Amino acid sequence: MRNPALLTLWGGEFASRIGISVFQIALLWYLLEATADDSLKTGLITMIGFLPAVVVGLWAGVLVDRLEYRAVMLGANLARAALAAALPLLILLAGLPLAGIALMGFLLSSATAFFNPARDAVIPLLAKKHELFSANSLVQSAWQFSLPVGPLLAAVALTFAPVETLFYGVALSFALSFAVLLYLKKVRHRGKSSEPTPVSAPWQEARGGFFTEFRNGWSFLRSERRVFWIWIITALNNFFLMGAVIIGTPVYVKTYLGGTIRDFALVESTYAVGMIVFTWLISRYGDRFNPLRVLFLAMIYDGLSYLPLYWVTTLEGTLLTILVHSLGIPAITISRLTALHRMVPQQMQGRVFSYINLAVDGMTALSIGVVGIALAWLPANVLFAVIGVLAASTGVLGLMLPVFREE
Repeated sequence: MRNPALLTLWGGEFASRIGISVFQIALLWYLLEATADDSLKTGLITMIGFLPAVVVGLWAGVLVDRLEYRAVMLGANLARAALAAALPLLILLAGLPLAGIALMGFLLSSATAFFNPARDAVIPLLAKKHELFSANSLVQSAWQFSLPVGPLLAAVALTFAPVETLFYGVALSFALSFAVLLYLKKVRHRGKSSEPTPVSAPWQEARGGFFTEFRNGWSFLRSERRVFWIWIITALNNFFLMGAVIIGTPVYVKTYLGGTIRDFALVESTYAVGMIVFTWLISRYGDRFNPLRVLFLAMIYDGLSYLPLYWVTTLEGTLLTILVHSLGIPAITISRLTALHRMVPQQMQGRVFSYINLAVDGMTALSIGVVGIALAWLPANVLFAVIGVLAASTGVLGLMLPVFREE
């Protein structure tokens, strides 16, 4: 796709995603080492890092809609780079306790709670309406291409340095994202809508203060039933799935397979292969299908494709399972993003994508806490079987709801 602005956004997102990928690997493995493989403590501390989606995400979208999207992303990157650079210094020089690490993770994720909705909301201003599937596929592919790069960099770095030094690389990635996004053109968005706004709409935008616009955002979410149910189903899907993915995967590799951090990095990077392939397919053929139907069918596939991990006992089998599973992930993220871009007026997109971020990261935080407790008595392979069935049920719910059958 030959769109310089979108390619610039892709570059900033790619660097940002590498930073997030390396941060998650470094944090999880550091916590497992520091707590002697205590999945409960690791889960609880990791969970705190996702709480900003709940604490900050509720109002971050209002500020995103009031400010210029590029400025929000630049500010978020500066904050994340500074926090990531400070973390290893505090660990090495001040003996930062686990509570302090949890706080730093919370603050870094707070900045991400601003970056993500601004990134998603700016896309319709950089691409034409008929290009949304391709534009979203391009931007989402930055995440997928970062998946093998981040773990590979982490694995190479760990050959020469302790795990806490990886946080310097995280800071460098966010600084690079900042530098790239400096070249993204500024776009005006206040009061401009991709669709005409009915005068009688209960969420009709009123130029007012922060709390007026906060209420307008929630009014829109409640009144637009399809957007509301996408939000609910996204929350349920992430509650069932993401804790097992984030906490369950390193525990599965380390305790069930008896693997190393390099094995864990290899599993993480395998996600990228299938995701890249399917992203290319959906960018070319996605416009032929209803994005909502694609979304719910992909949720079913996403859940059920985790079931083989119940029987797999080797690293090779795990890698094959993850490869097959990864095909469904971009179908969820790209189809949901495209559907919402088509449904939501531009002046409301910062808030709506903040609510989606709340559904994803907020439920991920809760899911991590639950999974950390569950893994204290439940084998990791059994956990994946259970969450696979539950996650697939959310896609079934979406297909059955009358509000989506009208599509």
